[in-house]
Amino acid sequence: MPTGAHPDWDEPEWDNTVDVVVLGTGGAGLTAALAAAIGGASVGLYEKAATVGGTTAVSGGIAWIPAHDRAPGLTVDAALDYLRAQSFGAMDDELVTTFVRSGPAMVEFVEAHSDVRFEVATGFPDYKPELPGGRPSGGRSLSPLPYDLSRLGSWRDRITAFPADYSNVGFDAETRARLHADVAGSDTAGDLCVAGTALIAGLLRGVLDAGITPQTDCRGVELIARPAGEPAGVAGVRVEGEHGSTRVRARRGVVLANGGFEWDSTLVEAFLRGPMRGAVSPPNNTGDALRMAMAHGADLANMGEAWWVPIVRIPGDTIDGRQRSRSVRLERTRPRSIIVNRAGRRFVNEACDYNSMAGAFHYLDPRGGYVNDPAWIVFDAEHLRRYGFLGTAPGERVPDWFAQAPDLAGLAAKTGIDPQGLASTVAAWNRGVAADRDPEFGRGASAYDGYWGDDQAATPAGRTLGPLDTAPYYAVPLSVGSMGTKGGPRTDGDGRVLHVNGHPIPGLFAAGNAMAGVTGRAYGGAGGTIGPAMVFGFRAGRAAAGSAIAGESEHGNAILIH
Repeated sequence: MPTGAHPDWDEPEWDNTVDVVVLGTGGAGLTAALAAAIGGASVGLYEKAATVGGTTAVSGGIAWIPAHDRAPGLTVDAALDYLRAQSFGAMDDELVTTFVRSGPAMVEFVEAHSDVRFEVATGFPDYKPELPGGRPSGGRSLSPLPYDLSRLGSWRDRITAFPADYSNVGFDAETRARLHADVAGSDTAGDLCVAGTALIAGLLRGVLDAGITPQTDCRGVELIARPAGEPAGVAGVRVEGEHGSTRVRARRGVVLANGGFEWDSTLVEAFLRGPMRGAVSPPNNTGDALRMAMAHGADLANMGEAWWVPIVRIPGDTIDGRQRSRSVRLERTRPRSIIVNRAGRRFVNEACDYNSMAGAFHYLDPRGGYVNDPAWIVFDAEHLRRYGFLGTAPGERVPDWFAQAPDLAGLAAKTGIDPQGLASTVAAWNRGVAADRDPEFGRGASAYDGYWGDDQAATPAGRTLGPLDTAPYYAVPLSVGSMGTKGGPRTDGDGRVLHVNGHPIPGLFAAGNAMAGVTGRAYGGAGGTIGPAMVFGFRAGRAAAGSAIAGESEHGNAILIH
């Protein structure tokens, strides 16, 4: 019988025993596993997919850490003011304070115990920089430095990546395009990776060096309760893999870091606040963590929210046999494009941060339903000539799934957009552009609006404003999707999952999109998903291993799990 085992345990029912089990190998899961191992625990790390990295691996890899000391002027109070200004009372103030204060410690820990090295993403504004506490000049977003994949040995080709088709369409491709300059011309450029791949690769090297071997193709399906006679809680987990079912005992705790539920239509329809037409993440996030936690009485929070993003669905573009969705950012930000609804009217600042656009898509008219979903992104020939569009390079043949017409009336006829509404909207748009302003929605007024626009423009507003006046005209259907869901089990500051009675469920932790998002509706800036995920992965891993986080006892978060 292993040390510390209770005499009533039926040992043969366990196929493996460790101190801490971590489910999921994204930014949250790898950080949790690393923290638990460095905290002295033996760790079992399980991944549902055949590769490691989850959604983090195909992201920009940026972590939003709002009060670090690597850029001047960042304070805890300013960060909290900024998040409160955009959360509309929907965030847990205590948990957000824990996140903000713990960020620097997480960064220091990760850099000390893995190959990840962060640098400030210079000039990357917060997403709503004009709000109180916001940073128009940036400084809060940290990017991983390029990483040499050869350091991973046999694991170098086992990091999650999207198929190469349409590789220049979508959030991950857009962000990588800005970072590739960092490795161009290097003698080892062929081995260097950037963005989310670099973050996961560096974390993976740390996990491997800590003696942890991720078990891939192993899906967590059931949390196993402690036996009769023991205090209620979680004793372990059942995982299913290629060779059947395995029951893994976790002496100190199970950390759920296996993603949200954006690929499960039943859960999406049951919980999200409005339409979510497609996920831009890999198709593995089907609510496994949510269902396991609910089965043990977990309290839930933030269930209506997601990390929203406007999407396009390219005909024939599939992933694992399912229709794929691509985020749209460059095309809606650059000049000479607008977004309109069926009535031909604009309804949003097209260049604002992607998450904020969901409210406009979710507008519900009692007589007309979701009047802004679907929408169309409309652009002209000059836009296409200058910038290309959704994978079509300047000068290339326009694909059949672009609606095309020699004039706006013809475009309206092909799309079903109201022709008078479209003509009126374009005329008003062009008048505003001539004055270098958008009087209706303020596009171009924020420091963020032009970040992804035309950096050759003569004025800040000109980075995103431009007339639609050159035939032919084009339109592509646009809808609202997500990078991942944002709701899940409610937790305390160390990631311990709370029961509906308000008390922690012994032995159960959560981090990343598997937990209730601590910032509520707020999305601080680039890396606003990964920053909190890694911070609470760090805290949950340390707590599960039985280690307190030094210097934060004032939050009442230092605990010891027996």
